[in-house]
Amino acid sequence: MKTNISCLLLMCLSLMIMSCGDNASSPLVTGWAIGWSEDAGISSVKILKTDNGGATWTLQALPVGCEGFRGNDISAVNHRVAWAAMNSDIDNPNSGILHTADGGTSWTIQAIPDGMTNRQIKNIKGVSPTEAWAVSIGGDVLHTTDGGVSWNIVEVKDVDGIIIEMTQVNRMDVTGQDIWIVDVNSHDLGVIHSPDGGLTWWREYLPDVLHEHGPLAISAFSSLIAWAAVNSEGYLWWTGNGGRSWNKSTDSISGTADFDDICASSANVVWIAQNNGLSSGGVAARVIVTNGIFSSHLFTDINYMMEGVAAMNDNVAWLVGFKTFTADPSLPKGVIYFTSDGGLNWQLQAMPANALDVNLWKVSFVGARR
Repeated sequence: MKTNISCLLLMCLSLMIMSCGDNASSPLVTGWAIGWSEDAGISSVKILKTDNGGATWTLQALPVGCEGFRGNDISAVNHRVAWAAMNSDIDNPNSGILHTADGGTSWTIQAIPDGMTNRQIKNIKGVSPTEAWAVSIGGDVLHTTDGGVSWNIVEVKDVDGIIIEMTQVNRMDVTGQDIWIVDVNSHDLGVIHSPDGGLTWWREYLPDVLHEHGPLAISAFSSLIAWAAVNSEGYLWWTGNGGRSWNKSTDSISGTADFDDICASSANVVWIAQNNGLSSGGVAARVIVTNGIFSSHLFTDINYMMEGVAAMNDNVAWLVGFKTFTADPSLPKGVIYFTSDGGLNWQLQAMPANALDVNLWKVSFVGARR
């Protein structure tokens, strides 16, 4: 009888822990953050991992060959599989893609194909343990279906067979068969979209984009609903019909700052990581957009520029960034925040002692929308 009661109590306790997953850092939540450190002016990719929702983070060992590069993007598929993108400030032929299939115990550099116009990998998105998409700054789109053993160049052509040129890709997202890419230099035609797994592509028009501005960030909630942000404009653009038409919000957070990352957690909720500049810090917000009007609670940190955000749902999200020039030198180079109440309060998460020199750029959690 006592044994049965003990088992029942353990089962109840397990259910209570699981039910708290949306409201607190959960021991079951795995995530990765990527960035870089610098030594004598030479950058090296750095990756941190957590298996407990960010309560503790660990700096992971990376293979030889990551020196001279910065971490550009990371994508968590499950607790064992993740992909990362790295590049240098020049078109280094050894730029590439990192992959782990054992939770980051080991990472390997995956070969990218010849024939690319630009080998600086800017973004990556894993959609399953075997399938992922990547894109270079110059708009080369890559696809793998064998876990990255081979990466293939996907031709980005419109229905007439004309190549869609891109020159400064900043962000991409993938939901199902929909691939969304933003090219800031293409201005109001800077959203490039494929609804059928890369077979066909088209440019999408963003209305009322200021002269010489262009889309900097994109996040898709579904095949129909996606959100975009334009450089130096504090507005949001959204589509509810798969990109055939876009609407611009009537409200804004800032008219001059960049949304360096956005993450849609539902049809009308978007999380924002905003960079106010090297001396001004950054802002994070969960924005509810109703008929183009923003309802949001802003979180400001004058010491860190906010660069990456990953949202599990409308309440739970993680935020990363790196230090401004004017911040106290004793502060860590990178910062990680966590919220479980929709951004009303952000909790600082501790950087490991051997990663205090790591600038953080992007973050991704298993089960999150980024």
